[in-house]
Amino acid sequence: LLAEAKAHADAGRLAHAEDACRALLAVRADDAEAWFLLGLTAECTGRPQGAQDCWRRCVYLDPDHYEALCGLALLAEQRGDLAQGTSLRERAARVHARRGRQHA
Repeated sequence: LLAEAKAHADAGRLAHAEDACRALLAVRADDAEAWFLLGLTAECTGRPQGAQDCWRRCVYLDPDHYEALCGLALLAEQRGDLAQGTSLRERAARVHARRGRQHA
């Protein structure tokens, strides 16, 4: 279902991607990547609060999810919370640096 959701999202079929994510989460509610993709569909369809909620769930399940941390940072900055945005960006930078050291 996750591969199906990604294929739909890549093709711009966001409603289908969202449906596939929800179907996956109905059977495996702890899938961080599904929560991330669901947040991405929410953001792309103009629902920043939905994106934030999904990405928070994603980061709860996978504290080192770089993309979700970056998305949350951007949303915080867009709503004027520069302190939280900076904190999330710094956290994402630490995750990115750790990944770089692991792959070096």
